[in-house]
Amino acid sequence: MTPQETYTSHLSIPYTSPSLPLRTLDLHIPTTPPQQSPSYTIIYIHGGAFRDPAITSHSIIPSLPHLFFPSSSSAHQNTRTRIAAIASINYRLSPYYPASHHPTDHPSRADDDESRNAKWPDHVHDVRAGIEWLLRSDVGRERAKKKYLAPPLKEEEKEEEEEEEEEAEKKGEGIILVGHSVGATIAFAIALGLDGIGVEGNGHEVMVDAVVGVEGVYDFVALRDAHLESRSVYEEIATGAFGNEESGGWERGNVVKAVGEGKGFRGTEVVVLGHSKGDELVEWGQMKMMDEALREKGWWGGDGGGKVGKGKEVTMMELEGGHDEIWEKGEESV
Repeated sequence: MTPQETYTSHLSIPYTSPSLPLRTLDLHIPTTPPQQSPSYTIIYIHGGAFRDPAITSHSIIPSLPHLFFPSSSSAHQNTRTRIAAIASINYRLSPYYPASHHPTDHPSRADDDESRNAKWPDHVHDVRAGIEWLLRSDVGRERAKKKYLAPPLKEEEKEEEEEEEEEAEKKGEGIILVGHSVGATIAFAIALGLDGIGVEGNGHEVMVDAVVGVEGVYDFVALRDAHLESRSVYEEIATGAFGNEESGGWERGNVVKAVGEGKGFRGTEVVVLGHSKGDELVEWGQMKMMDEALREKGWWGGDGGGKVGKGKEVTMMELEGGHDEIWEKGEESV
């Protein structure tokens, strides 16, 4: 069996109605169902500075053979046999200025193109809508729908749910949210509930078991200040997505600050932070800031540091390669 024969791909599935070109997701299903329990659906959020249409949901594809194909590594083998599905979600993009710098022949900005004029938290709303679609589809089983797409609990309902969840966990499935670059910003925003509860007022919040940030951006002011030689580029990126720094727009995407304020993380028990010292676009310090913020809130270090036994685990992993090489080659992201 070749690596490509170990999974089936369904590309460009609309997750909203009416659909938009960038409100789609790709779904990759293993040929052999998960052989261990609990199993997991991995949800991938691509990067691209919130604005680059050349980076899409397809960017996870180089990693798929490494995730689905059998490996001699016992750790990898354990992961592979627990994957129920891998979904990769597109979302609306912010304007790309100036047009001459656009990396594709697609118009960089059109006033009537809703897919190219998003402002935060539009990106978060779209990814959440994609997750909700997954949970309502055949991929999301009944237990997953109840746990991960749940209205805020009333006090009298909590004890009953805990008993049901304890039994369901023995044979259930979970969700792992993975984000690359600004995709990690979106992933943490969802886990932290930074845009409030629910999409379009439906009163639900999306919960995930684990969040994985790969070459993630967690503080945009710190990002700009660490790259003063390219200051104008980083300012364009952040302002295009969040609005002016002076009016407090950039702080809306400051997920390190949100962690420090103790927001969110209902249901999330594990955070993994992966970064390469060879990343030429996002500095190593971004990962260190997030790790420190989590540990200050009582998360313990899966690497042996921190407050062991507190129930929530954060692990840092050093990767190798440039910013985009991590997902282009596939091995490091796995």
